[in-house]
Amino acid sequence: MTQDVQVERMPVTAHIAKFIVTLQLGVGFAWIAFAIFISIESGFAAPFLLLLLASATGTALLWLLVARWPSRKKSVRWGAIAIQAASFALLLALPLLDGGIDSSSRLIGSVVPVATITLLAVPSTGRWFDR
Repeated sequence: MTQDVQVERMPVTAHIAKFIVTLQLGVGFAWIAFAIFISIESGFAAPFLLLLLASATGTALLWLLVARWPSRKKSVRWGAIAIQAASFALLLALPLLDGGIDSSSRLIGSVVPVATITLLAVPSTGRWFDR
């Protein structure tokens, strides 16, 4: 005898947030390839190796979030919010690290983390992750 199991559908906000995080994951893989190229070209200089390490770490964390998304655990939601908040904080700190970055570039770059945090903070997304 088979039984029908009711599964709660993922809200649109959670779908969009997952899509954004998945796009960021793809960009992270491209950035790792670029960082490897720069590291080789620089003769494996320490700053570029640190860039490669940071890129690989961030991409690995995003991969874990995307892989664990269907689990609906609170830690996945809050992990995604934490990574996006760290990304936003890094964008705010970039002028201190590199004076050549203008405010319009930071504004455009900050839209993605802020949008993702907003989507994950919506009550329907919170209820879906909280089961």
